[in-house]
Amino acid sequence: MDILNKLEIKDKLVALVQKENFVGWVYSVDYEKALVITNDIWKTKVHGIPHNSFLLATPFHPDKYSNAKEIDKQVILLRVTGSCKLPQDDDMIRMKIDNFQNQQDPFNDEGVKEYDVLTKNKIQFGGLVCRVIGTFYMKNNEFVLGSDIETFYMSTRLNVFMPKGDALKEIVNYVDPIRQKAAKQEFEKLGIQHDVLPFKIGTVRYTSTDRLNRRTPENFVPFHIQPSDFLARRTAVLGMTRTGKSNMIKQTVSVVKKISDDCNLKIGQLIYDINGEYANANNIDEGAISEIYKNDCTRYRSISKDGFKQLLNNFYKQLQDGHTIICDCIRQKSSSNAADLNLFMNSISFDEPNEVNEKKKFRQKIALYKTILFAAGFVAPKSYKIYFEANETIRNLVDTSVNPNDGLTLEESKNWFIKLRKIKEEIKEENDKISKSRKPEDYNRKFTDKHDNEINKWITEEIRILLNMLYLRNDAGGYFNGHKSITEAVKYHSFDRENDVRQEIYDLLCDGKIVILDLSVGNARIRDNVSKSISSYIFDKSMEMFTNGETPKNIVIYIEEAHNLIGKGSELIDTWPRLAKEGAKYKIALVYATQEVSSVHPNILANTENWFVSHLNSDREIRELAKFYDFEDFSQSLLRSQDVGFSRVKTLSSPFVIPIQIDKFEPKKIIEEQSLNVKKK
Repeated sequence: MDILNKLEIKDKLVALVQKENFVGWVYSVDYEKALVITNDIWKTKVHGIPHNSFLLATPFHPDKYSNAKEIDKQVILLRVTGSCKLPQDDDMIRMKIDNFQNQQDPFNDEGVKEYDVLTKNKIQFGGLVCRVIGTFYMKNNEFVLGSDIETFYMSTRLNVFMPKGDALKEIVNYVDPIRQKAAKQEFEKLGIQHDVLPFKIGTVRYTSTDRLNRRTPENFVPFHIQPSDFLARRTAVLGMTRTGKSNMIKQTVSVVKKISDDCNLKIGQLIYDINGEYANANNIDEGAISEIYKNDCTRYRSISKDGFKQLLNNFYKQLQDGHTIICDCIRQKSSSNAADLNLFMNSISFDEPNEVNEKKKFRQKIALYKTILFAAGFVAPKSYKIYFEANETIRNLVDTSVNPNDGLTLEESKNWFIKLRKIKEEIKEENDKISKSRKPEDYNRKFTDKHDNEINKWITEEIRILLNMLYLRNDAGGYFNGHKSITEAVKYHSFDRENDVRQEIYDLLCDGKIVILDLSVGNARIRDNVSKSISSYIFDKSMEMFTNGETPKNIVIYIEEAHNLIGKGSELIDTWPRLAKEGAKYKIALVYATQEVSSVHPNILANTENWFVSHLNSDREIRELAKFYDFEDFSQSLLRSQDVGFSRVKTLSSPFVIPIQIDKFEPKKIIEEQSLNVKKK
C-alpha cells in the first residue's frame, strides 16, 4: 500500500479528535470506567454533554500525530452514564449556599457581582462518570475498534473531546473489518459481486429533551445499518404500545424490499398482521405496505374480502393439513379417551402408495375420510362426488343398485358406508350366535364364509377406525362421539380453495414477494393454528433444501405480540421457538415485536442479533433487558423517555448500543422513488 493511502487511513483515527470540541480531562480511569473533569464553558461550546452521549479520550495532539509515541496512538471511546463529585465539591457547595443566602434579588437584575473571577472559574468545574466502550486504533493499516482497553497509565494525560458531525458519524456507523469482509462473502455466495451499501434507519439522539444537540437538521447525524445484518438473523423490536414498533417494522420491510430490488436478489417477506395495519390503510399512516408494494404483495385473510386471498385450506383437498388441524382441535377440546378417537388422530396415513392394490385401498380410505368430514359439517357442494372401488360381493352386500366406482355424492356415500358398518356388525353378531349354538350346522345363516372373508379383507384397520368414527360406535357397540368430536375444526375449512395455501404462500416467498396474513379478523384460535401451520411448513421446506445440499431461499418473517408465540414457557421443540432458534441456519430471518422482554423465551433472546428498544414501563423489563450487551447504560432513559421512535439500537455489525431517533416511515417518498426507478428503466 502506498504512503498516501496509509496516511489517509491514519487520518481516520486523527479525524475523530476535533480540537474545537475539547470538554475536559480524564482524572481517573480503569478497565471499566473513566472519571472526567469538565467545565461549563467547554460544555457550552459543544452545546452541552447529554446523558448517554459519546466522548473520546486520547493522549495525542491531532496536529502532531506523527510525533506521538506508539503507545499513545489510540482513542478511547466513552459513554456518559452519570455525574460524580470532585474532591472540592463540598467546599464549592458551601460557597454557593453562602452566596445565595446573601442574595436579595432572585434574578439579580441589579447586576450584583456574585463571585470573583477565580471562584467563579472553580465552581464551573464538575465531574462525569463514563463507561469505557472500547479503543479505536490502527492495526495493519486498518481502522479497528477493540471492545475494551488493553492497559491504562495513571500518569497519562487523556484529553477528552465530544465527537460531532463526521467524527460522530464514523463512530456510530463503525463496522469491524472482519465483519465487513464476512458480509461481502455472504453476498458473493448469493451471486452479488458489487458492494451493497448500508441503509439509513435514523439519526443519533441522546435524550428526550431534544433542544441543543439536534437544534437544526444539519446537526442530525445519520445512523446506517448493514443489509447483511437482517438476512438470516433475528431482530427484536421492543417497547410499549405507540412508541414506534410498527413504524420500525415498516421501515425494515421497505429496506429489505429495496435491497431485494437493487441487488436483484429474491427475498420473500411474510408479515403476520395481528392488527391489520400492514394489509389495510388507516388514518394514521399515509399508506399501507400492501398499497405501496401492490405489484409485489399478496394479502390473505380468513374472512372473504375483495383484494384478499382465502387463508383457510380446503379440507377435502389438503387432507394432511386438515387432519393436523382437526387433531389439534380434538386435543384442545376433547377429554375423551376413546381408543378409536386416539387411533383416528395417530394412525391414519395420507401418503399415497405406489402399488396398484394399495392405491385401491387408499382411495377407499380417503372416500370414507371425506364422508366423515361431510357428516361432521364440513361444507361441500351438493354436486361434489367421490369415487372408489368395491367388488361385486361387497356391492351386493351393501346395495346392489349402487356402484361407488360411478361416483357417489357425500350424502350417498354416508348412507353406503353406514350400511357397510351395519353389515359388519350383523356378520359379527351372527358368528357370535353360531359359536354359542349347540348345533351350529342347523343354524339358518344369512351370511356365508365368503361374505365374512370379503368384509374382513375390505375393511382394513384404518377403514375400521374410520367406520367407527362415522357410525359413532366402537367394535363392542359402545357409543363414543366419533365424527362429532371434529366439528370444532369446521371453521378452519373453506371449500373455495383448490390448492394448499401453505405451498402457495411458500412459492410467493421464494419468488421474492411480500405476503401479508391479515389476522385481525376471525377466531383467535384459527389465527394461532393457521399461523403455526404456515410457519412450520416454511421451516420444514427450508430445512429440506438445506439437508439436500441446496441453498434455501431468503425469507424474512415478521410477528407482533411475539410473547404469545415464543413465550418463556414454550418448548424449544415447538414450531415458533424452533424457527426463532434454528431458522437462521436455513436462511429464515425473524423480526419479532413485543412489549415484554421478560416474556420472550430466554434462549431466543440470547440468540437475537439485532435489537431496537424504545420505552419500557417497568423495572422488571428494564432489568431483563440489562442482561444483554450494554443496555444497562440506558436503564433510566428507557424507563422515563416515552418519545415515539426514540430507540436504543444494537445490531450485528455494531459493537455497542446506539441511541437513535428512528426515521418516520414515509410511503409517499417510497412511491416517488419507485416512479423514478420506473422512468429510468
